[in-house]
Amino acid sequence: MTELFSEVYNCYFQVIKSLIEKKNFISEKEVTLHIKNTCFEESILYLLPKLTEQGWGFYEKQDGLLHSRLSENFYVPLTDLQKSYIKAILLDDKIGLFLDDKEIEAISDTFSDVEPLYLPDDFYYYDHFTDKDDYKNPDYRNHFRTILSAIQNHEYIDILYESRYHRRLHHSYLPCRIEYSIKNDCFRLLAVEAHHSQNPQVITLNLCRIQEVIPTGRIARQLPNISHLIQHSRYHEPVCILIKNRRNALERAMLQFANYEKSTRKLDEDTYECLIYYNKETETELLIEILSFGPMIKVVGNETFLRQIKERLMRQAALWKATDITL
Repeated sequence: MTELFSEVYNCYFQVIKSLIEKKNFISEKEVTLHIKNTCFEESILYLLPKLTEQGWGFYEKQDGLLHSRLSENFYVPLTDLQKSYIKAILLDDKIGLFLDDKEIEAISDTFSDVEPLYLPDDFYYYDHFTDKDDYKNPDYRNHFRTILSAIQNHEYIDILYESRYHRRLHHSYLPCRIEYSIKNDCFRLLAVEAHHSQNPQVITLNLCRIQEVIPTGRIARQLPNISHLIQHSRYHEPVCILIKNRRNALERAMLQFANYEKSTRKLDEDTYECLIYYNKETETELLIEILSFGPMIKVVGNETFLRQIKERLMRQAALWKATDITL
């Protein structure tokens, strides 16, 4: 299965698929730039000859241009593996946030004779919080779709929100981005308050705490640079960790911390240094994620984060001692 995914979904497959779907003529220079921008510098040496009559014969040269040899009604069909993957995605509760029940049913009927690539029960998440979002809740789905539409249309929305202290807050926001937390299995909204448009700050709202979403019809004239605002909200000093690349720890760490801005360099044969940039909103989650790696990761800085690591470990040790659990 790994080989199938490697061959079908790698960048070579994607760039070739995008080229042959153009169904027209293209210059060799354009093909070269497209391959270089999508793949690697050396990819052109392999792919360009294959695309012409010397290889797969998708193009033929005429008057200095590459003309597609594919018919006008050509299309790239789904592979059995792709169909199986789509069938598996339909079993995920989160699919209901993007498709309605009729659309899900129609796709399921189309692939009725296809076995899903995997089932939800095939995975065991040992480090997830149990209070995940209720993706089947009709109100949650409606809120998600309304917010997503507002992001796409740059529209202000009114949100009634219940804080963790059960206070009800009502504000007008410009929604900018929806992010997913693997650890919490929940979605969060990144937005800016409407009345702070001159000096915007990123506000993070848990979708599960949103009580009501009302479109306002007001469109933002100028969009805030959300990436810049997020960077500005980060602490100046990143967390510095050392990763021992044992039991595939490096690959697991890169996947776990994929949603953080980071910088990684190799120190020796099996040790890597990784700087992770974070802010107050993500501090606790990052701390828990790092602790989940056990002895494979060592925190060496910054001092503030390191102190929180020690305090949490001491609290955990005290809890174990109080319940007569031998360390």
